[in-house]
Amino acid sequence: MLKSWLGALSFELSSIVILLSNTHNNAALAGYFAAHAAGSALIAIALLPLVPKRYSHPRAWLLVFLFAFNFFVPIAGLVCVIGGSVFSLALPYRSAAEIYAKVLAPRFTTHRNTEGTGFRGGQVRAQLANDNAPVAARLTALAAVQNTPARMTGGILRDLLADPVDDVRLLAYGMLDGKEKAITSKILATRESLKTLSAPGDIRIANKQIAEYYWELVYQNLVQGDMQKFAAGEASRHARVALAIDGNDAGLWFMLGRLGLAIETLDEAEAAFAQAAELGYARERMLPYLAELLFRQRRFSEVRILFGELRGKPAAPALMPLRRYWGPV
Repeated sequence: MLKSWLGALSFELSSIVILLSNTHNNAALAGYFAAHAAGSALIAIALLPLVPKRYSHPRAWLLVFLFAFNFFVPIAGLVCVIGGSVFSLALPYRSAAEIYAKVLAPRFTTHRNTEGTGFRGGQVRAQLANDNAPVAARLTALAAVQNTPARMTGGILRDLLADPVDDVRLLAYGMLDGKEKAITSKILATRESLKTLSAPGDIRIANKQIAEYYWELVYQNLVQGDMQKFAAGEASRHARVALAIDGNDAGLWFMLGRLGLAIETLDEAEAAFAQAAELGYARERMLPYLAELLFRQRRFSEVRILFGELRGKPAAPALMPLRRYWGPV
């Protein structure tokens, strides 16, 4: 390393002598750059052992960086590299093991070990998700959620459509199909009654009802894929027919905003939320959906501002983790 430093010093002094000489021609300029390049290369080689090991890979690119730094920033570059290396060596080294620790994954009991028919909390979900639980217990758990809104159980019921047990699979399918048919029958009945209506007020109410029924299919996760897009489109179409008759329905504008969130038409959702707010829809109820809209639009700083408006106000338990993450509770 000493030879590299001596060689570098010699080349750098030679380049300075050439630069300060009275010779001003292309040969002198080329000689200066050649001597300075050789000195910079030797300085890079000499500095390499001083760089901490955790910063010295890949070595080839580090050499290129040191060379370029010294070549294009003469003297000052050398001082900065040496100073930075010494400063880095003086700092205490922290490994990831000192900051993070490994913990064992928690173990959960996925089915009840004692007989009984009562379920609490997540026991229903645990029973249904556990293929090794007794079939009778799983059927009892499935029957326990029969009257639960599909938006809360739709996900696990759809998972059960591929269950290896025929009884579980058929019962889950029957529950989903029954909920969907109940809403579809209301849509068909309201559509038939709409054909006989002539008063604008009655037409508005019927279209609003149809829009709300279609929204329920989307909201309760009873339709997916193309059927979900169709239901959302029909809900939007009937809602706009109702709003064309009376555009002062803030709740209907709010529903249009949520439809836009559901099918990713964010600009339409933003316009609908703005109209609902203008018509006096409660801002506290709208804030979580506005925050979701801004998050999907990647306007993260505005999300934090919106959650700041909820500070000190009551909120649903499911919303509390989000409030703690985005701002003070």
